[in-house]
Amino acid sequence: MQELKELAEYAATNGIRGTSLKRNSLLKPLDIILQELDSCLDPDDPNELELVRTGTKGLIFEHIERIAGANYKPGRTKEGKVNHYVDLFFDDVLGKANHGKVNKLLSRERLIRSAYLVYYRQALAEYFVAKGKARDTAEASSRIESIDAEDIDVGDIELVEEKIR
Repeated sequence: MQELKELAEYAATNGIRGTSLKRNSLLKPLDIILQELDSCLDPDDPNELELVRTGTKGLIFEHIERIAGANYKPGRTKEGKVNHYVDLFFDDVLGKANHGKVNKLLSRERLIRSAYLVYYRQALAEYFVAKGKARDTAEASSRIESIDAEDIDVGDIELVEEKIR
């Protein structure tokens, strides 16, 4: 699913995640959307979906604000990136790839989460190769895994870059 890959790539290069590189942290923004869709009263109602779309923009940004370190507080730029992330999900992943069928998407939630995580990690490794922080994606992936194993709070993408060196 190309749309899901593009969503994960966007999230990886724009730091849309929790504070670490652990599985749950990387999946948190996607999980917020999926959880709200799952509790949506009428997923066939466009007004309900618009409420979920708008609400998840706020929920994800609030989460990122809450977990941000003292030296980095997200502002309008990060909020714009979160808004674009949510729009990508609703327009492309739900709209195009799943033809707007919420129940179809939710029936494949486990598979979607797993694929998203693979795409995210690949995109992060490619990002570090492109930035010259690693020779190849294998080296970048290995360094990312070591950061993950250390359970370090890496907040913004620049902090991840520092740890990759």
